[in-house]
Amino acid sequence: MESNRIANTNPCISFYLLLLLALFGHIGNMRAQYASLGLEEAYGLARTNYPLIKDGPLLENIAEINLQVLNRKRLPTVDLVGLGQVQSENVQIGTEDPNSPISVSVPLESYRSYLDINYNLFDGGLTRASKKAETTQLKVNQQALQVNLRNLKDQVNTLFLNILLLQQQKDLLAISKEDIVTNISLLQAGYDNGTVLESELAKLQVRKIELESEEISLQGDIDAFLEVLSKLLGAVVTNNTLLTLPEPIFQEQAALAITRPEQKLFEYQRELLEIQKRKFDADRLPKLSLFAQGGVGYPNPLNFADISTSTYGLGGVRLNWNIVDWGVSKKEKKKIDLQKQQIAVDKEVFEFDIQKSERESLQKLNALNAQIEKDRQIVALQSEILKQTAVQLQEGVINSNDYVMQVNAELSARQQLELHLVQKQKLQIEYLTLFGKL
Repeated sequence: MESNRIANTNPCISFYLLLLLALFGHIGNMRAQYASLGLEEAYGLARTNYPLIKDGPLLENIAEINLQVLNRKRLPTVDLVGLGQVQSENVQIGTEDPNSPISVSVPLESYRSYLDINYNLFDGGLTRASKKAETTQLKVNQQALQVNLRNLKDQVNTLFLNILLLQQQKDLLAISKEDIVTNISLLQAGYDNGTVLESELAKLQVRKIELESEEISLQGDIDAFLEVLSKLLGAVVTNNTLLTLPEPIFQEQAALAITRPEQKLFEYQRELLEIQKRKFDADRLPKLSLFAQGGVGYPNPLNFADISTSTYGLGGVRLNWNIVDWGVSKKEKKKIDLQKQQIAVDKEVFEFDIQKSERESLQKLNALNAQIEKDRQIVALQSEILKQTAVQLQEGVINSNDYVMQVNAELSARQQLELHLVQKQKLQIEYLTLFGKL
C-alpha cells in the first residue's frame, strides 16, 4: 500500500535530515520570520547568511595591501651595511724605508659602514604588469567565490521541493481521512440502529488512526526540513510560510544560453595567464636605476693612499639587462600557452556536460508530461470508483475492507500524481539553475 511506500522512505529522509542539520547547525541565529518566501528570495538569504560570503571583503583587502606593497617597492631603498674583512695580501708601493720618496702600504684588514641608496628609474614595465596581475587575480578569486556560493542554490532547491512534496502528501492524507470520517459517521448511525456490525465500523476507525499516524510522521519530516532551511537562510520558515516556485520561463524544446559564473572564471583565469606572459617580457627589458653610497671606512675605500679612517661617498647610474637567460622566458611562456589551452578544454568540457544534461532533462520532462496525463486519468477514475464504493458501503453491498482498499487505491493514485508534478517542478528548476537562469 501507499502508506507502506511512504514509511519505507523515512529512513533515507531521516539520514538526509541528520546530514543537513549537522552541516548547517553552526550557521547564525534567525533574523526574520517570513509569511511567504520565493525560491529566488531564498537564494539571496542563503548567500547573505552563509559564512563564506565573508571572504569577499577579505579578498579585496588583501588585493589592496598587495597593490600598496607594489607601489612602495618603487620608492628608493635605503640599506645600512657593515663590512669587515682580512686578506692575505694588499697593495704596497715603495719600500718600508722612511726616507723613500714613495711609501704606501695598505693594511691587510679593512672595515666599512655605509648607507646604500637605490632608486629604480625604469623597470621595463614590470611593476605595471604586476599591478595588472594583482587586480586580475582579485577578479579570479572573487569569481571563484561566486562559483562556490552558487552551490547553495542546489541545497535550497532540494529543501524547497522536499518540503512542498511532503506538504502535498500530508494534504492528500487529510482528504482521505475526511472521506473516512464521513463514512464513519454514516456507519455509526447504522451501528446504532443495529444494521451494521461493530467490526465494520472498527475497520474504518483503524484506517482513520493509521492516516493520522502517517500525518504525524510526515509533519515530523516537514518540521525537520523547515528547521534545516531556516538555519541555511538565517530566517524563520514555519509551516505557515507559503513557499513559492517561479513559473517556468522557457519552452521545453528551446535551447537556453549558458550564463554560469564558471564561464567568467575561465575567462579571468585566461586573462591572468596572459598578464603573466607580459611580466616575463617586462623582466627581460633593461632596468635603469640611480644609486648612492656614503659612509666611513678604514682605510679610505676610494683613496688607497689614505690608510686612515675616512668618510666617503659615491653615486651614479646603474643599468641591468639580462641579455641571455638561456631560453627560460621562452619556456615559461610556452608553459603558459599550454595552461591557457587547458582552461579552454575545461570550459569546453563544462559546457558540453551542461548541453548533455539539457537533452536528458528535456527527455525526462517529456516523459513526465505523458505520465502526468495518465495519472490524471487514473485519479479521475479512482475518484469515481471511490464515490460508488462509498455508496455501496452505506447500502451494505460491500464491507469495510473493500472500501478501505479503494480509499488506499485512490490515495495512492493522487500521491503518484503529486509526486510526478513535484518531480516536473524539480526538473524545471534544476534545468533553469543548470543554465544559470535562476
